[in-house]
Amino acid sequence: MYFMNIFYQLKYFFGTIYRGLIGRYHNAFDKVPEINKEVENFVIGKSVGEKEIKVYRISGKNMGSLTPSGVRDDIALKKMLFVAGIHGNEVGTVKLAQHIINYFYDIFCRGEKFFAHTIYVIPCLNPDGYEISLKNPDYAHRGNVGRFNKNGVDLNRNFPTKNWQSRSDWGFGTNYNDKHFEVFCGASAGSEQETQTLITFIKQENIENLIMLHNAGKDVIYNQGDEVAKNWAEIYNKFSKFKIRTDLGYSGSVAEWAMENNVHYLTVEGSSRWGSDWRRQKKAIEEILQEM
Repeated sequence: MYFMNIFYQLKYFFGTIYRGLIGRYHNAFDKVPEINKEVENFVIGKSVGEKEIKVYRISGKNMGSLTPSGVRDDIALKKMLFVAGIHGNEVGTVKLAQHIINYFYDIFCRGEKFFAHTIYVIPCLNPDGYEISLKNPDYAHRGNVGRFNKNGVDLNRNFPTKNWQSRSDWGFGTNYNDKHFEVFCGASAGSEQETQTLITFIKQENIENLIMLHNAGKDVIYNQGDEVAKNWAEIYNKFSKFKIRTDLGYSGSVAEWAMENNVHYLTVEGSSRWGSDWRRQKKAIEEILQEM
């Protein structure tokens, strides 16, 4: 047991060095893409630090024969929401979200591909934590700085669920078991402005499909019994080679809230804390949207 513990400590140490080198490379060459100014967007709320939280909306215009109301009779319109940056230190997710916005705006709104549904993208739900991470990439510790919001709350443990508790766990590394830290989940369930902003938006827009972008576990996680999200997970496994898992059971998580509120939900854990992962995830995202 002693020697196994030393082995894992050494593995984690050298893994941290490797990730730091990769992070420097990604921040040097995988820049945050500028969002096309033509994409429709609006402010849906503000962070604790009074920073705007924006959502971008992409609706396909190449819809063929339309009814007087502007939609096709033979298609049940659906909405998909992508959310990035719920943990501010996961800076690569913000890059990925902005790639998603630009790419699908080009092919669905200005291109020839047919798409009758609506895509919403929130590039950064936690702009306060994200700003801290940009100033301190924290290469020496796997990019852990900036995870929480300005109140020190882990937003992905703050949602009003049956299992919410004020203190919870943050596990990361191999199978999320290499290291564990206790995290603060808020003064009460749903206490944070960022949490309230997301919930209000989902309910107002009647969104039934949600993909939350995280990193860097190289896996996808769905709620057991959710066949729609299971299919998304299988698509990710096919095209991105991400491992498939079922709900990790964190208290007050978006996954738990989605399950309790009948929202199809998938957690995507990308392969890099600092990189966009766009090339690796692009085909999977495209296939999921085409199957809507």
